[in-house]
Amino acid sequence: MSKFWFCIILICAALLTAAVPSFGKTITIVADPWPPYNGEANSSEPGYGIEIAKKVYALAGYRVEYINIPWSRAILKTREGVYNAIIGANIEDAPDFIFPEEEFGVSKRNLWARKGTSWRFKGMDSLQGVRIGAIKDYAYGERFNDFFKTNQALVEYVHGENALSLNILKLLEKRIDVTIENKNVFLYTAKKMGVSDQIINVGSEVSSDKLYIAFSPKIKQSPEYARIFTKGIRKLIQTGEIKTILEKYGLEYWK
Repeated sequence: MSKFWFCIILICAALLTAAVPSFGKTITIVADPWPPYNGEANSSEPGYGIEIAKKVYALAGYRVEYINIPWSRAILKTREGVYNAIIGANIEDAPDFIFPEEEFGVSKRNLWARKGTSWRFKGMDSLQGVRIGAIKDYAYGERFNDFFKTNQALVEYVHGENALSLNILKLLEKRIDVTIENKNVFLYTAKKMGVSDQIINVGSEVSSDKLYIAFSPKIKQSPEYARIFTKGIRKLIQTGEIKTILEKYGLEYWK
């Protein structure tokens, strides 16, 4: 082979290698849609948490791939190492996962019912005799989780990528009496469905949970990915860029 053709082959090989993205430079984040924290993948509003993640990891030389799958499957497959991370998790959701030092938001649970109902949430005892709509494998906090376990006949679970929308429909169709969901998520979804005026807030918890991007315990780079996120979001907070991202979703910084 002549020197000329040998050089041509080397150049072509280098170009092909450069054209193929490295798998190691892609971080795959999965979850069911939970806007405004994380929304529909490949949309103009993928969720402010996803926009923060993309900004943070782009600065570190990584590409974020965000995929919508049911929440229970997202936890399972990420735990197995098929995906890098889940988004919108609190520590109770997946305590064996790798968590960064910084959250990307907070979640306070509210209870919702049809407009006109006289029932109000006044503690766990008030839930007796009430048909409750919940989402499979969601963490609702120790009090609610314990109540659900001991009162299984009162709880109806849904699952899938549009689980909250299903619970809202069940509520309006009088198939359940109340559902429990984060205030920001519920109001965002109800507005998109055009039913905000048909549903009311009937109570809330005093405490709130920190929300994280949580990384697979099976992937050895997970601690490094968590460190990158911690450092990156702190920089966005310091520069004020995080407020710009939140304003797109009509939200304010949570701290």
